[in-house]
Amino acid sequence: MKTPPDAFEHDLERLALRELPPHWRQEILAQAHKPRFAPPRPLAFVLAAAWIIILALQMLMPAPSNVPLAPHAPVFAPSSLFALNHHLDLLQP
Repeated sequence: MKTPPDAFEHDLERLALRELPPHWRQEILAQAHKPRFAPPRPLAFVLAAAWIIILALQMLMPAPSNVPLAPHAPVFAPSSLFALNHHLDLLQP
């Protein structure tokens, strides 16, 4: 048997809250005020250096001049153009 959420919340409201021991409060507040700065790990510096080297090499490398370029636009067969138009017609509502 499941208790409805409203009844569960009502039961929680009736529970009395207990006081924390005073020494717990002091320990919790002392931990909260400690600085949480952790120095970066050496692996982070290694990865950052690797990315900097990769980016520098990418920028310093000349663009390849022997890349073959198409002399003209690609020619499509009429049947492939018909199929493309047919699929576009099917996609329209």
